[in-house]
Amino acid sequence: MNINFGVAAISERGRSLLSPLWDAAMRMAGEAYDMHRAIVEKTERRAVVNARSLEETWQAPTWLEDEHGVLALSQPPVSFVTDVGQPAWSAWALATLRSDEGRRGVHPGYTGISLWRDGGMEMWCDVFGFSRNYIVQNHDFVAVGNHIGMVSLFSSDRLEVDQFGADVLSQVGFWPLNNSPIKSVRRLGPAEVVAIGMHDEVSRRSYATEEEFFGYGDPGPDLDSVAASLALSTSNAGALMVSVPTIHLSGGQDSRLTAAAWIAGGRPGRLSTVGNLQGETDVATSLVGALEAEKSLTARGLTHRITTTNPKRTATFSIEERLVAGLRQWDGDFAPGNLRAPIVRPPRKSVLTIGGGNGEIMHPMYYGNERILSLVRAMDHPVLRISKAFAPRYNVTRVAESTQGFLEDRAQFMRGIGQNDATALNVFQMMSKYRRWLNSQLTGTSFVLLANPLFVRAAMSLTPEQRLERFMQGEMARRLVPQWEGHAYYKASPGDFKQSDIVQDSRIWKTSPGSMERMLQDDEAWKMWFDESLMLALQEEVRSGNGATVHESTLSKAFVVNGLPSHVGALEGVRRGLWDH
Repeated sequence: MNINFGVAAISERGRSLLSPLWDAAMRMAGEAYDMHRAIVEKTERRAVVNARSLEETWQAPTWLEDEHGVLALSQPPVSFVTDVGQPAWSAWALATLRSDEGRRGVHPGYTGISLWRDGGMEMWCDVFGFSRNYIVQNHDFVAVGNHIGMVSLFSSDRLEVDQFGADVLSQVGFWPLNNSPIKSVRRLGPAEVVAIGMHDEVSRRSYATEEEFFGYGDPGPDLDSVAASLALSTSNAGALMVSVPTIHLSGGQDSRLTAAAWIAGGRPGRLSTVGNLQGETDVATSLVGALEAEKSLTARGLTHRITTTNPKRTATFSIEERLVAGLRQWDGDFAPGNLRAPIVRPPRKSVLTIGGGNGEIMHPMYYGNERILSLVRAMDHPVLRISKAFAPRYNVTRVAESTQGFLEDRAQFMRGIGQNDATALNVFQMMSKYRRWLNSQLTGTSFVLLANPLFVRAAMSLTPEQRLERFMQGEMARRLVPQWEGHAYYKASPGDFKQSDIVQDSRIWKTSPGSMERMLQDDEAWKMWFDESLMLALQEEVRSGNGATVHESTLSKAFVVNGLPSHVGALEGVRRGLWDH
């Protein structure tokens, strides 16, 4: 993750505290990330830092200056409406990203900070809020950035775990709404801008509304326009790459669409298939063969490789070590499933990766067949289906109550934008789950192609019946790579996972033996969220050889919430010492 962080001191006390708090925040950043190339602009009232850690991944700077001031970015954004090559990118960014209208035409997945020479300042999120950006706002400071711990130091209130947010995380696996692991730190909303004037006046606004993209009744753009915009997004992103990027190609529908858009964009790429399951390998190989039959991969600037997970490498890091690293980098706001793999300090040079994330909005999410769709439509509101899809099987009663309150709030929001049919579940999947869960926000080296706003608007205009028929996936792939029309998809079954030695050897109780027992027997914090007797029964199921994905998911969530109280307590110790002094 490329640190992008800004602070405005808006009181006399804030100005006196700015330097010691800033210095502590910079030390914290250096413990988690490479800050050797960081550049800072600091006055007695304002401060901005950008780590510039992506210069060996992107051929576009994340720190720009002109006569008007500084523009700092978490990741170089690209246009989905205009062809912008690498030579023109910096001028385009300075002219586009400082205005609300310009920000509307930018592909999601970045945050921005603009500091003007007169002391005015703006800090904002992308149009869907897919990028990490957190805020503390009080009488002394407005602090905004993508590292929660750094932001938390500017809180004038005692730091505490956000229990409601952690309740929801422990059941469904992601943080709700704009809650963060720390009660006094909030996440900026989609398209939200925080502005500080030259006289320290503070305002907040949005440059787009969720109704524009998710409201009921809009027919959406035609699919030809969507296909052209996806190809433009890939072309613009590809023009900024230092190295040839990796494009994931599995047997599923979403990565196929993403790969098709990349191929249509005409940029070089390394197609990559994770071959832990034979079905994935078979379908991906068939797709590559269809390309080769018309034009060789070499002539297209493409290669294809099949890789497998290495459980032995994962096993060199215990769950405890992975959790410490995850808390240091992301302060608990990350998908718990990340604990299945090593979490290491990001390397200085990385290859950009493009996957099929957010393709779920084309799918019948939580209503996979006509029978379930009928059940969903019979409910008071379709979003309430989530409490069954993520049943609180191992949680304490309070957790289920908190999650139900969260879902009722989301149901009311959906009613407000006219989403009363099953499509509301697709809106929920994207803006409630995926916005807080996707891994691309944890790095500066991922590009979520299917966050393209034209694609989103078109996908949201589908009927639930069209999603059951997989209508859009086929239509889009046909427009982008006609050779792939009619090729079968692969969706793994629970039996496929159970029969795969690689999958089973990669389970967290295999790669970190003893960690489950140490947490359940020696620690206490997890008991605030999980029922002790039920978790001990889970432990016995795992020990008997019946451990499956549901057990791994539950344990991953338990590990995260178990680590939160001590982590937040340590941050509070640092914060209190600085403010008291």
